[in-house]
Amino acid sequence: MKQETEKIVVLVRATPEESKKHGYLVCVAGINENGEFRRVYPFEFSYGEKLIDFKKKDRVEVVLTEPDNDQRRESRRQISYKNLHSPVEDEELRNLLRSKVSSIEKLTEDNASLGVVKPELLDVKIEINSTEIYDKQQYFNLMGDYLVEKREKVKMPVELRYHFRCKNDPACKGHQIILLDWEFNELARNIMRTDTDPASIEKKIRKKFYDFMKERDLYFVMGTHFRFKTWMIIGIFYLKKKDEKQKGLFDF
Repeated sequence: MKQETEKIVVLVRATPEESKKHGYLVCVAGINENGEFRRVYPFEFSYGEKLIDFKKKDRVEVVLTEPDNDQRRESRRQISYKNLHSPVEDEELRNLLRSKVSSIEKLTEDNASLGVVKPELLDVKIEINSTEIYDKQQYFNLMGDYLVEKREKVKMPVELRYHFRCKNDPACKGHQIILLDWEFNELARNIMRTDTDPASIEKKIRKKFYDFMKERDLYFVMGTHFRFKTWMIIGIFYLKKKDEKQKGLFDF
């Protein structure tokens, strides 16, 4: 594959993987100007060091080529990039996400490894494995270990699994899938700074990531695990409904 230059709307900065040469790396999931999903890596990343100057909803221009060892059709290796400093507004983002909505069943049938689903939330399962406050870098490293090792060996401090159906697919019988998202970790860390009771922590997380989300125009960004091909929720967008005043996730 020759080098290609694409403009990509960033949906997710996720999935840390450890490299012997570069340390921890992240991949970026987004949609290019042709409406195609892209998984782009490697981006070196460490908290406290501004190695990445963009975030989700930003537009970036990336020079791409084929990945070294990744057969997933959406994957590309980045050679260079620049932030275009023109992030998408909520309505443009809503239209973009709506245009890509599918279901896990259809994504699997199409052999996709990235996609967007519109969930009908049925329940949420929250596991409090530790009330220790991990700093951002510790959490980042732990997420990488979680994705490499079996779940029995590595547990996240707080794990959240959504039980949901894909709204636009009558054949969908429901899924229970883990959420791996920076924003979720930040909320958990903020709560545990003042609360160490697992039952209380769970109640507050449920309020924000279940009750609150049911009131929003909600989209899950889905991605498959590199090794195991299982689906994970790698990002969420919870846009306000058009008749609703803006309210933040961290507003209690």
